[in-house]
Amino acid sequence: MKNLLIFVVLAACCPLASGAAWWAENDYSTGSNGFKKDSLTVFTHVSRNVMAGGAASFYRDTALYRDKVYAFRFPVMYSGRRHFLSLTPFVYPFSPQARSGARGARFYAQTSVTEPDDEDYLHVTAAAAWAGQKAALSGFQDRKNFSETAVELQAEKSYYGQFFLLASAAAFSKTGDASNSNLVTPVLDHSEMAYLGTFRQVTALPDWVLTAQVSRSMKPEYASHLYLGYSKISFRQAPGAKSLILGIKLDVSVKTTLDVAYNAFKAEDSANKNYYKILLRTVF
Repeated sequence: MKNLLIFVVLAACCPLASGAAWWAENDYSTGSNGFKKDSLTVFTHVSRNVMAGGAASFYRDTALYRDKVYAFRFPVMYSGRRHFLSLTPFVYPFSPQARSGARGARFYAQTSVTEPDDEDYLHVTAAAAWAGQKAALSGFQDRKNFSETAVELQAEKSYYGQFFLLASAAAFSKTGDASNSNLVTPVLDHSEMAYLGTFRQVTALPDWVLTAQVSRSMKPEYASHLYLGYSKISFRQAPGAKSLILGIKLDVSVKTTLDVAYNAFKAEDSANKNYYKILLRTVF
């Protein structure tokens, strides 16, 4: 698995040899129950408006999984003056310990309702995702295949380029024989399919998610951005969860940003969980 991880990262970096513009980010989270989650993403321009890249990541939650769960993504993005499109295929290689694997893709389309350079802009986003899993179900001798779909709507409003409000809603389809009561150790993190507003992995089957976020730019006095987010996750025939995020983004330099945040997560049938994130992004 380590060799595969190295291969994916190197493959993503291949265009760098030609001197193409690129950026990279490392997103690391840690917290309750020995939770650790880390991802490395590299992007490069393949044309003026198109970027492509690769990402390799893992998560580990010792309350649920003995071993790390790996995932790989291969995003392609188009950026125009008023429109932004993204397609991200992803795969979770079969995990012998979890007896589960997954694959799928997410399509994301954003448009600017106002003029793109308007400080009081309004952005509207629609997204759709599909994922298939092969996982162990209690009551079944063999692992079962099942699939999920998700749709998401999101709106972001800016006020004077200083205050920002974001709201999103996502809904997930039913999954046949699979349910939260008989899934043993699924590996798919449903943040691959929609924004969930939490740093931890969400492998239980969601029904719907509502999120809201308010943020404040401190520029030009300070090169920073404060944000506060809240989300409510409803699971299929299982207790729901609530999540709160508080963070700050800092411009370390003209080409480098640092994002530090805290996440409080509370499932209705368990104690509070605490998670912490640090994300470093550099443009070359």
